[in-house]
Amino acid sequence: MNFEDIGKRIRKRRLELGITQEALAEKIDVSVTYVGAIERSTSKCSIETLASLASALDLNVDYLLFGTTPNNCDTTFSKIIATLPQKNKQLFINLCEGIAEKLK
Repeated sequence: MNFEDIGKRIRKRRLELGITQEALAEKIDVSVTYVGAIERSTSKCSIETLASLASALDLNVDYLLFGTTPNNCDTTFSKIIATLPQKNKQLFINLCEGIAEKLK
């Protein structure tokens, strides 16, 4: 888990929404300095705060933690498949399905 990346994603989304640090802090019931510290990655937040941030910013926690969304995962797999020779595409899909089954 990269707290610097988490902070950058929080800041980016907050700015996209036009929300100040003050407004975000008020929404999630923390101090403004704490929001700033999270964005600068000088402070780590709890799971509860992370969930509150995700909700306030209309994001999922996976995106805050890892930068992944269903859309960018789909795009990544599409790019990978596009680079494979046609004869190996189905093999790749079968491997991914097998791995997904084991991860469930």
